[in-house]
Amino acid sequence: MTSKSNIAKRKAIAKYEVLFGAIFLTCGCAIYLLFRSKSLNIYQWCVPLGLANIIDSLRDTVQNWDIAAWIKYSLPDGLYCAAYILIIDAIWYDDKRLIEFIIISLVPLITISNELFQYLGLVKGTYDVKDLVCYSFPLIIYFIYIYILKLSNK
Repeated sequence: MTSKSNIAKRKAIAKYEVLFGAIFLTCGCAIYLLFRSKSLNIYQWCVPLGLANIIDSLRDTVQNWDIAAWIKYSLPDGLYCAAYILIIDAIWYDDKRLIEFIIISLVPLITISNELFQYLGLVKGTYDVKDLVCYSFPLIIYFIYIYILKLSNK
């Protein structure tokens, strides 16, 4: 495969990464808006946009849904980490240098570190292994993906 076709292939993949990043971000926001407290900033941001009535109507529709606590409290942050990884990788679709991997890892590693520091009592908060898994999973999957991509290009 020529270098030009590799770049075209990588550009196509980058478009899907942005699409899935946007989907993950939207799903995380939807969970917050539908199942979490209205005092959160994300809900307050929707008020001036005229979305409060729509969100309140949707909240009424789902109020009796029995959603697992980890979906309400841990999954959105994992989805945000996954969206961040995908979008940053898409921005640097043709550049696989160490700096990209550092920047891609930055947000997930900060959230993972924060959770571990909570466990150690070094920062305020409640340690939750589900949070740790949701923060770690996107980064692990990304590096497996990169490893497989490298193997397929050999």
